[in-house]
Amino acid sequence: MFRSFTVMAVVAVSFQPAFAQSNSAAAELAKLKAEYSDVLALSGTPKRELLAIAQLLRMRPEMAIDKTAASGEYCFKTGMGSMVHYSVHPGTSQEDVVYEFDASELIRSGLDPTQLPKLPPLGGMQSGRWYFLPLGALDPHHGHPMSAPTIAIAVAVK
Repeated sequence: MFRSFTVMAVVAVSFQPAFAQSNSAAAELAKLKAEYSDVLALSGTPKRELLAIAQLLRMRPEMAIDKTAASGEYCFKTGMGSMVHYSVHPGTSQEDVVYEFDASELIRSGLDPTQLPKLPPLGGMQSGRWYFLPLGALDPHHGHPMSAPTIAIAVAVK
Protein backbone atom coordinates (compact mmCIF):
# COMPACT_ATOMS: atom_id res chain seq x y z
CA MET A 1 0.00 0.00 0.00
CA PHE A 2 2.77 2.41 0.97
CA ARG A 3 4.64 1.56 -2.21
CA SER A 4 1.65 2.28 -4.52
CA PHE A 5 1.03 5.56 -2.67
CA THR A 6 4.68 6.54 -3.20
CA VAL A 7 4.48 5.65 -6.89
CA MET A 8 1.28 7.73 -7.24
CA ALA A 9 2.93 10.69 -5.47
CA VAL A 10 6.01 10.48 -7.74
CA VAL A 11 3.79 10.30 -10.83
CA ALA A 12 1.71 13.28 -9.64
CA VAL A 13 4.80 15.38 -8.90
CA SER A 14 6.39 14.38 -12.21
CA PHE A 15 3.38 15.59 -14.20
CA GLN A 16 2.83 18.76 -12.19
CA PRO A 17 5.07 20.97 -14.41
CA ALA A 18 3.32 19.67 -17.55
CA PHE A 19 -0.06 20.27 -15.93
CA ALA A 20 0.98 23.79 -14.87
CA GLN A 21 2.32 24.43 -18.35
CA SER A 22 -0.95 23.16 -19.82
CA ASN A 23 -2.94 25.47 -17.52
CA SER A 24 -0.66 28.35 -18.46
CA ALA A 25 -1.08 27.61 -22.17
CA ALA A 26 -4.86 27.33 -21.74
CA ALA A 27 -4.93 30.65 -19.87
CA GLU A 28 -2.81 32.30 -22.57
CA LEU A 29 -5.08 30.90 -25.30
CA ALA A 30 -8.16 32.18 -23.47
CA LYS A 31 -6.53 35.61 -23.14
CA LEU A 32 -5.67 35.68 -26.86
CA LYS A 33 -9.20 34.63 -27.82
CA ALA A 34 -10.69 37.39 -25.66
CA GLU A 35 -8.26 40.05 -26.89
CA TYR A 36 -8.62 39.14 -30.57
CA SER A 37 -12.30 38.13 -30.63
CA ASP A 38 -13.20 40.86 -33.15
CA VAL A 39 -10.39 39.72 -35.46
CA LEU A 40 -11.17 36.02 -35.06
CA ALA A 41 -14.83 36.69 -35.93
CA LEU A 42 -13.85 37.98 -39.37
CA SER A 43 -13.78 35.87 -42.52
CA GLY A 44 -13.44 36.38 -46.24
CA THR A 45 -12.52 39.83 -47.54
CA PRO A 46 -12.68 41.65 -44.17
CA LYS A 47 -10.23 39.14 -42.68
CA ARG A 48 -7.87 39.40 -45.65
CA GLU A 49 -8.07 43.21 -45.57
CA LEU A 50 -7.19 43.32 -41.88
CA LEU A 51 -4.28 40.95 -42.48
CA ALA A 52 -3.05 43.19 -45.34
CA ILE A 53 -3.10 46.18 -42.95
CA ALA A 54 -1.29 44.10 -40.33
CA GLN A 55 1.43 43.29 -42.87
CA LEU A 56 1.87 46.99 -43.66
CA LEU A 57 2.17 47.79 -39.96
CA ARG A 58 4.63 44.95 -39.48
CA MET A 59 6.78 46.41 -42.27
CA ARG A 60 6.55 49.95 -40.85
CA PRO A 61 5.28 49.87 -37.25
CA GLU A 62 5.98 53.59 -36.89
CA MET A 63 2.88 54.24 -39.08
CA ALA A 64 0.74 53.34 -36.05
CA ILE A 65 0.32 56.36 -33.80
CA ASP A 66 -1.53 56.22 -30.50
CA LYS A 67 -3.66 59.35 -30.19
CA THR A 68 -6.08 57.83 -27.69
CA ALA A 69 -5.13 60.34 -25.00
CA ALA A 70 -5.78 63.30 -27.31
CA SER A 71 -8.84 62.03 -29.19
CA GLY A 72 -9.70 58.41 -28.42
CA GLU A 73 -8.33 57.44 -31.82
CA TYR A 74 -5.51 55.48 -33.38
CA CYS A 75 -3.82 57.17 -36.33
CA PHE A 76 -2.55 55.23 -39.34
CA LYS A 77 0.00 57.67 -40.79
CA THR A 78 1.09 56.37 -44.15
CA GLY A 79 3.14 59.45 -45.00
CA MET A 80 2.95 61.87 -47.92
CA GLY A 81 0.61 64.03 -45.83
CA SER A 82 -2.14 61.46 -45.48
CA MET A 83 -3.49 59.63 -42.49
CA VAL A 84 -6.60 57.91 -41.25
CA HIS A 85 -7.90 57.87 -37.68
CA TYR A 86 -9.94 55.02 -36.21
CA SER A 87 -12.10 55.61 -33.15
CA VAL A 88 -11.52 53.36 -30.17
CA HIS A 89 -15.27 53.63 -29.48
CA PRO A 90 -17.01 53.60 -32.87
CA GLY A 91 -20.65 54.61 -32.92
CA THR A 92 -20.33 57.28 -30.23
CA SER A 93 -20.01 60.17 -32.73
CA GLN A 94 -19.99 60.88 -36.46
CA GLU A 95 -16.19 60.44 -36.34
CA ASP A 96 -15.74 56.64 -36.47
CA VAL A 97 -13.13 57.10 -39.22
CA VAL A 98 -11.47 60.44 -39.98
CA TYR A 99 -9.30 60.99 -43.05
CA GLU A 100 -6.81 63.87 -42.99
CA PHE A 101 -4.75 65.12 -45.92
CA ASP A 102 -2.11 67.78 -46.40
CA ALA A 103 -3.99 70.41 -48.46
CA SER A 104 -0.89 72.32 -49.64
CA GLU A 105 -0.88 70.94 -53.18
CA LEU A 106 -4.65 71.34 -53.52
CA ILE A 107 -4.42 74.98 -52.42
CA ARG A 108 -1.58 75.61 -54.92
CA SER A 109 -3.84 74.05 -57.56
CA GLY A 110 -6.71 76.40 -56.78
CA LEU A 111 -8.65 75.00 -53.82
CA ASP A 112 -10.18 77.89 -51.92
CA PRO A 113 -10.11 76.67 -48.30
CA THR A 114 -12.33 79.57 -47.21
CA GLN A 115 -15.19 77.72 -48.91
CA LEU A 116 -14.84 74.85 -46.42
CA PRO A 117 -15.97 74.98 -42.81
CA LYS A 118 -13.21 75.04 -40.20
CA LEU A 119 -12.45 71.72 -38.52
CA PRO A 120 -14.61 71.68 -35.37
CA PRO A 121 -13.69 70.33 -31.93
CA LEU A 122 -13.82 66.56 -31.35
CA GLY A 123 -17.25 65.09 -31.94
CA GLY A 124 -18.39 68.09 -34.00
CA MET A 125 -17.77 66.76 -37.50
CA GLN A 126 -20.67 65.68 -39.71
CA SER A 127 -20.17 62.46 -41.61
CA GLY A 128 -19.35 63.04 -45.30
CA ARG A 129 -18.57 66.75 -44.97
CA TRP A 130 -15.14 68.20 -45.80
CA TYR A 131 -13.42 70.53 -43.29
CA PHE A 132 -10.34 72.74 -43.38
CA LEU A 133 -7.69 73.21 -40.71
CA PRO A 134 -5.37 76.18 -41.39
CA LEU A 135 -1.62 75.86 -40.99
CA GLY A 136 -0.64 76.10 -37.33
CA ALA A 137 -4.18 75.57 -35.98
CA LEU A 138 -4.67 72.96 -33.27
CA ASP A 139 -5.85 69.63 -34.70
CA PRO A 140 -8.27 68.11 -32.18
CA HIS A 141 -7.55 64.61 -33.49
CA HIS A 142 -3.83 64.99 -32.76
CA GLY A 143 -3.84 67.41 -29.87
CA HIS A 144 -1.24 69.64 -31.52
CA PRO A 145 -0.94 72.01 -34.52
CA MET A 146 -0.37 70.38 -37.88
CA SER A 147 2.71 71.19 -39.99
CA ALA A 148 0.61 71.91 -43.10
CA PRO A 149 -2.88 73.14 -43.96
CA THR A 150 -5.15 70.12 -43.69
CA ILE A 151 -8.45 68.96 -45.12
CA ALA A 152 -10.44 66.32 -43.27
CA ILE A 153 -13.56 64.23 -43.72
CA ALA A 154 -15.26 61.94 -41.21
CA VAL A 155 -17.27 58.79 -41.77
CA ALA A 156 -19.88 57.39 -39.40
CA VAL A 157 -19.74 53.63 -39.94
CA LYS A 158 -23.03 52.70 -38.28
